[in-house]
Order: sequence, then C-alpha cells, then structure tokens
Amino acid sequence: MLLSVKTIRYSSLRSLLKVRSCECSRLTIHHLGLNDIPKITLTDIRKLLRQKGFAVQDGYTSLTTRCVMCSGDPKNAEGKLFVNKTTGYFVCPKCNIHGDWGILERLIKKAKVEPTLKDLIENSRKCTAQFDKDWQVIMDSTTSIDKLSETEVLELLRLFEYPFNTEASKALSEVRVSTDRTILYFPLKNSLNHIIGYRKIQAGKEDEIENFGLHTGGLFSCRAPKVGRSDQAILVPSIQDVLNLAAQKVSGTLVWLSNCSLPPVVLPTLENYQKLCLWGDWDNMRAAAEKLGEERCRFVRPTDGLVTASEAAAANLSLKTLVSEAKPAAHRSITTFAALRDDVYAELTNIEKVRGVKWKRFPSLTKILGGHRRGELTVLTGPTGCGKTTLCAEMSLDLAQQGVTTLWGSFEIRNSRLAKTMLQQFAGVPLEHNLQDFHTYANEFQKLPVYYLAFHGQQSIKVVMEAVEHARYMHDISHVVVDNVQFMLGLGEERDGDRYVRQDAVIAAFRTFATARHCHVTLVMHPRKERDSEDLSTSSIFGSAKASQEADNVLIIQDKRLTAVRGKKYLQVAKNRYSGDLGIVPLDFDKDALSYQAKKKKNKPEDPDKLLDQCFDELSISDDDKNTKRDFREKINSRNKKDTDSYLSDLLNFNRTR
Repeated sequence: MLLSVKTIRYSSLRSLLKVRSCECSRLTIHHLGLNDIPKITLTDIRKLLRQKGFAVQDGYTSLTTRCVMCSGDPKNAEGKLFVNKTTGYFVCPKCNIHGDWGILERLIKKAKVEPTLKDLIENSRKCTAQFDKDWQVIMDSTTSIDKLSETEVLELLRLFEYPFNTEASKALSEVRVSTDRTILYFPLKNSLNHIIGYRKIQAGKEDEIENFGLHTGGLFSCRAPKVGRSDQAILVPSIQDVLNLAAQKVSGTLVWLSNCSLPPVVLPTLENYQKLCLWGDWDNMRAAAEKLGEERCRFVRPTDGLVTASEAAAANLSLKTLVSEAKPAAHRSITTFAALRDDVYAELTNIEKVRGVKWKRFPSLTKILGGHRRGELTVLTGPTGCGKTTLCAEMSLDLAQQGVTTLWGSFEIRNSRLAKTMLQQFAGVPLEHNLQDFHTYANEFQKLPVYYLAFHGQQSIKVVMEAVEHARYMHDISHVVVDNVQFMLGLGEERDGDRYVRQDAVIAAFRTFATARHCHVTLVMHPRKERDSEDLSTSSIFGSAKASQEADNVLIIQDKRLTAVRGKKYLQVAKNRYSGDLGIVPLDFDKDALSYQAKKKKNKPEDPDKLLDQCFDELSISDDDKNTKRDFREKINSRNKKDTDSYLSDLLNFNRTR
C-alpha cells in the first residue's frame, strides 16, 4: 500500500511494519516522546561498524558503508548504506530498506536475522513493489510534458501560474500531467536516480502539495539542457524558481525544496554534491545549511529586497551572476565590518522580512512588536486563571497557519486537551455543537506544522532540551512553546533555596538554544503573588531578574475584571528589544471559539458631505469642474441656511399667537 508523508512514523519497529493510509478520519497529534530521541553518538556508530568489519566512509551528513541486506544478494552487491551522523537513521537507496539505529544495530550484531527483522525487510520489499505498480499506473494514465505541443505547455503553465519559457518543457520533461490537464505529478528521486515517490499538485490548489512515496526519501531535481557542473546543486523553495533558473541555463542541478523543508531522510540524496547553493529566505535556509554541512553551502544574498530567484528574474537580473557571487553560508570568524556588510545591507533592503511573521489575528500586537522573529526569547506571564495557555495557543496557531513550524511543550495540561483548544480556535465554532464537521476541521488542522512533546508533569531540563534539539533537527522547528517553566524546576523534595538557581539554568538553556539554533522560544511563566489592585510588571515574574533580562520580549496579561466594575483584560507589551515600542492590546474573549481574536469593527455610515466630495473628485477632470463643485456646494449650504431661518421664523410666530 502507498504510504503518505503525513502518516509515516520512524519511532519504532512496530510503526515501520504497520502500513497506514494517507487519509485520516480522526485528529492525529504529532507526538515527540522519549523513545523518539536517539540514544547513540557518532563515535558509537563508527566504533560498532568498524568492529564488525564494515569499511566506513565519512561524508558531509552521513556515514557510508555497505548494505547489510544487499550484501547477500548478488544483484545488489554494490548497495550503499547511508547512516545519519546525528540520529543514526539508515537508508539503502538500492533496496529501500530504512529504519532507526536500533534496527541496524540488531542486524549488525546478530548473525541470524530475527523473525521481526525478516518481516521488516519483506514488508519494505513489498512496499517497493507496490509503489512501482502504483507509479506505473500513473505513467499509463498520464502524459509526459515533453510530449505536449508548445501551445499545450503554454496553456498548462498559465493554468498553474508558472512562468513560461522555451526551456520549461525540457526542464520538466519527466513531470507527468493528467488527461484533463489539471494535475501534475513531480517524480521524487533518491541518490541512485531511482523514482521512490511523487509530489502531486492540483490546479487551483497549488498550495496544498501532497507527497507520496516509500519513505519520503526523494527530491525533485532537474537540469537545464546542455548545462554542465554536475558537482553543484542549487536549492530553491518553489518550482517557479526552478523554471526561472532553467530559463537562464544556470549551471548545476536544480533542486526543489518544498517550503524549504529538508527532512533528514533526504540528506543522502544530496551527499555527492561538493557545492550547494541555497537561494531563498535565509531564516529557513539557515537550518538547511546546518544539516547539509555549512562548509559546502553558499547563500545568495538578497539584492534590493529581491529574496527569491523568481523575484530577481522579474527584475531582469542575471541569475547566473547572482549564483556565481553567492557568499559562504556562515562566517567562521567575523572581526570587521567588511565581513558583516552584506548582512547589514540585506537587512536594510528586506526590512519587512526582518520584522518577522505578522500575526493576522492580533494586528495590534504586530503593530507594537513588528512580528514574530527567529532567534528571540519571549516571556509570557499573567495571574492564575487569566488564560495564558489559551492566548499562547492562539498566537502559535496564527503563526502555524502561516507556515511557522511549532513545537509545543505542554507540561501543565495534556496534549489532547491542548489540541482540542487549538482545533476549536482553528474552526472558530464550538465543536460539541458541530460534530458533523469535526472530520473536516480535523483533517485541515492536521496539515498544520504543529508538534507536541509527549511529556506531562515534572521534567528535567536535560531531557527537555534533548527532545527540543531532536525535534529541531528532524522537523525544522522554528518556534518552541514551553508551558510552563515551573514544571522544569525539579521535584518537591529538593531544597527550596536551589529553586531560583535551577530556574536561571532553564532560562539560560533556552536563551542559548534560541540564539544558537536561530529559533524563537516562548516561555510561559507564573508571576509572584501580588496584590490584586496592583499591576504586574517585569519585576513580578517569578524567580530572579534573569528571565526579564534575558528575554527579548515580555508580554503580561493584565486582568482587571475582578478589581474594577468596568475592568478589562488586556495584553501589555512590557519589553520589546527589537524596536523598543511598548503598548497594550485589548483582549475580548469569545467563549464559543475560545479566541481572543480582535472583532471586526462595523462599518460606520459615511458622512454625506464626504461622499459628495468623493463623487466630485472622481468626476472632475478640469478646473472648471472644480469651480462647478464649489458653486454647487455653496448653493446647497445657502439653501440649508434659508431652510433653517425659515423654520426658526415660523416657530417664533407660532409662539406669539398662542
């Protein structure tokens, strides 16, 4: 059966053996538990392989050795096994066997293959054979783009809003199109150039890209005709960028990273390239550069606010020149302004990008903070029961709907309850009264890049940070939410005097993580016990002053509903390191939607005089028209004045006759 990227799990042997369909009829929470964190180091991997007589070749992202499964098959004697240096996850592009380090360790250590491992190998082979059949069905029912006429290609690209050029059909020669010309199938290939998956795009739903395949270990790539440089690959976030680069015959292999996503399982596909050029939003490409090996990565700096290859092509810039002038992805030692000059210029020309992702549900918060930026630490506090978790859930949901990959660490409430809250905020209606629409909302919500730590209650900071680091590497996490910090300060039997020290250590750990990993961290913290009549401030945060000092943003929920007759609840921005702007955001709670989203104001009736002026402005084309407008306005005003005088005169005469 064909496996979808939405449902494949790598955490255990059982999940690998279990085939699940891509359609889900219930809400599935993307958990990340202790069992998902690899308990292996690179040294241990090398040591075990060499002890068992395996020759190990050190690569950029993986260790390469001979495949255990292929070695016994004469047809696959040259099979190579790629073992990820960070997670130990292995994959063989020849026989498509893949799994976590625990499975490979058992295969290497034991002379005789266990029945469960035999089932795994057999199941992988069946999946490969089934996919080959399914792909053959697609091949038989579709047409290759290079078989279409130029007119048909033009109409097809216009339908999908792709740039048209003479090289488009050649670059997309392996892409299949349905008979009704409304669906495109992009083949995904592994390091051996074998098709192991496909990317499906439907006209009118270009943003809803679906990936299908054996284990999502392939990428779509192409090369402009008669172009060399097989050692270089250019990674871009959209197919439009690929077509624009192909149109100008830029040297190298053009690789499409959908939404800049780079799961570790696809890293072997790019292992043979000595030079990788990344072109896209640097906030997203930076995480990709860390995975791929920064020493071989180059980055195309934005030019005059033009971030992508498509934007540069629209401005008639030479894409070949921009690729050739790509700069190193990271500065090893920055000691002068000259080394920072390009970065400073890029920030000045991309001021809107630098401000971060804007909240759509909280425009007032966006106006104050500017946006949600990577590499920052935000502290959210407020009195007990004021709705910190609910507000934080909606803020993170707003960002997730815009593509910000989020990891939730909820230690106070269970993930199922948190997911229910976020689902109801996503739907905007009470779910218990709309059960008939639950599956529709759940299926759409499940597509959001939101993951949950499978922890509950007290946890040590070491375990939490290991899980956060692993999630960042596996899923390209860019926003981490911790609710709340007090659950990482140790158990009750520990001495109270150490509590402040432990909290400072937690704050320092997340501060370092946010800066080093270029990831935004939001910490929910309880305040000290203050008088109800007093406003909370940055000094009200529980513990020492380290939290407010290390934080880039401090958000405080002020709840005056119980202390004043007309008391309101609002969010106060008490610290803003980016711009220094401070202010308040009113919070009106919608119980049905569990939402603090600002209600839309009703349109007030327009002033008649203002409407009249607008009509004359639209119709006037000369100075004579303006004079006509002025004379007409004076006539109306004089008439109104006469009517008023007449009315007052009649009223006075009536009073005299009484």
